[in-house]
Amino acid sequence: MRTLTSLVLALCLAYMSESAAQISHVTVSKVIEHIQTSATNVIVDPTPPGPNYGGPYGFHAQVIGQNIAGITVPTFNGPVNFGAVGSWYNMGKLVYVADEGIWRAGTNGNDWGSPNQADLNSKFPNGTYTMTVNGTTVPLPLTGDAYPNAPVLTLSSPGGAWSNGKYVFDPSQPLTITTSGFNAYSSNINGVMVMGGDHINLIVQGRDATPSPNFLTKTVPAGTYTAGQEYEVGAGFQAIVGLNTNALPGIYSSARYEVYTNVAIKAESSAAPVFPMAVTSTINATTANATATFQPRPQDAGTTRSIYVFALAPAPRVLGVTATTLKIGETKRTDGLKTDAVPCVLAQLNQAGQLVAATASSLAALSTGVITAAGQTVQVLNNVSTPNVAGATVYLGYGQTSTGMINDGINRSVVTVPGTVECRPEGPQTGWWWNTVEGGRGYSIEKQGRNIFMAAYFYDATGRATWQVASGPTSFDGAYFTAPLYSCTGGVTLAGAYRPNSCATAGNVTLSFNNASRGAMIWPGGTVGIERFNIVDNGLNVAPLANQPENGWWWSTAENGRGYFIEWQGGTADIAGYMYDDVGNPIWYITVIATPNPLAMNGAWWQFANGMTQAGPYRAATRTNDNVGAATISFQSATTATMTLPGGRQIALTRFRF
Repeated sequence: MRTLTSLVLALCLAYMSESAAQISHVTVSKVIEHIQTSATNVIVDPTPPGPNYGGPYGFHAQVIGQNIAGITVPTFNGPVNFGAVGSWYNMGKLVYVADEGIWRAGTNGNDWGSPNQADLNSKFPNGTYTMTVNGTTVPLPLTGDAYPNAPVLTLSSPGGAWSNGKYVFDPSQPLTITTSGFNAYSSNINGVMVMGGDHINLIVQGRDATPSPNFLTKTVPAGTYTAGQEYEVGAGFQAIVGLNTNALPGIYSSARYEVYTNVAIKAESSAAPVFPMAVTSTINATTANATATFQPRPQDAGTTRSIYVFALAPAPRVLGVTATTLKIGETKRTDGLKTDAVPCVLAQLNQAGQLVAATASSLAALSTGVITAAGQTVQVLNNVSTPNVAGATVYLGYGQTSTGMINDGINRSVVTVPGTVECRPEGPQTGWWWNTVEGGRGYSIEKQGRNIFMAAYFYDATGRATWQVASGPTSFDGAYFTAPLYSCTGGVTLAGAYRPNSCATAGNVTLSFNNASRGAMIWPGGTVGIERFNIVDNGLNVAPLANQPENGWWWSTAENGRGYFIEWQGGTADIAGYMYDDVGNPIWYITVIATPNPLAMNGAWWQFANGMTQAGPYRAATRTNDNVGAATISFQSATTATMTLPGGRQIALTRFRF
């Protein structure tokens, strides 16, 4: 079944040992899946049954944990109508699903799905189901038909609206999701509410720990989603009617009735795609076909270019994956559950219709010739075996070389082939990034449309604070960025008059993102894992204040070469100023300011020194000055402000567009 079921269990997986097998949950459950197509319309999922999907009424028997592939095969038994389910029962043996890291019922490890509730009940009547895990029997009574009410989701984003069964919104704006109330939250052994989906840190609330409220709400920050992409979010209510904590101490073994509602959301913005393209596709359980008709950029019409078709695919589907294979992002389970990460790798189809690993420079061109303004049609999937490409996102691009095509961002995703796990790359959230063991240096990253502008702040060999910047287009739906780094000198000081700067290249930087909040950076200092930074505890999950200005880069149009990076998390702002000292060396100042009124920022610039260099080992930075000068900004709107500099001079600030 394709569902958000058992999100509550997934939360536990992130905190387990990465070496020892560790079971966290044993469950049997009956499930009903819904979809929401408008602000009020919630219906049972009408998706027709297929080879791997029996319907929206499900029976699940699962063993969940981490590194559990090697445990003794778990089994289940109970009042099953064995004649009706046939070979699916598999003698009660669960199947380990490697892509998910979970033991599940059924010969294919896909649990059971029925087209209606009567069919489900005829095959899996209520009663006591017994799981056997590592030789221990765990009886779990699943009785009472205590199905919760279906969640109704309220979605809110400036300018957002329901259209054709999807919620359409501008990804440059925050998106708030709130569930209706769980009517039976206070009933049964326990009530659990879950919310999750693409780019949402799982929210789980149980009545035993949190008796109220009986609804969930989540604000997804602006910049989380990528324009032009569709995503899924959802919520579930779970009634726990059976609990066995004695058979397997320390493991949460339960019987549940679960109801889920999924919503399709679409991110759309004014940013135009790199080139126009129309797609038609026909994909079923056995074969996949897709055609893309594209027109080149006006400046490329009439030039000789090579056309490339390639994919980002789950690593287990790809032949020849090595250390040098380009890896961008990680797979996401289509049921919303989080398990062990599986990398997405760059690949192309061979003559046998199998995906083979590739590097950016080794991609083979589909054709080479003059591309005209009228464009052309490309068959990107031609009767390919669907199981061979399940979960892959297929791309079309063109350029003089494959490396140039990727580095210049001249490519677009054509289609994602449905799978249990899928590669749907995404760009970074706008905000502060860091490596958790490298406190004292960090990165200001903003994505606008298809482009990224970033700065790295660190220290030179003498311990002096310094910085470098990079900007340019992205590839793979914003998940990959490579560009020259620049070091600049000679520009305006904190309180001084304008003077022009000059910049020189200082190597290259490459960013690849596993998801919107985690990635890796390759630069002259080596390879560094990076992730989003909490300005305050749990700051990344705090809803923005009303009237909060835009996060990201700000500048004075009259002072090219100096800029400010600002991010608010709740009622706190972290701001850095990238500028120059009196002798023209690059220097940065930073401060963190409480902003109960997000339109008013009053604090003092801090100066740091003696921290980590670009390539050296970790070295703790020290704050050498708690008050370099006043940091005072008054915001007139989400994109305009007035900064008062030390000495009283005022300058107009606006959001920097790139």
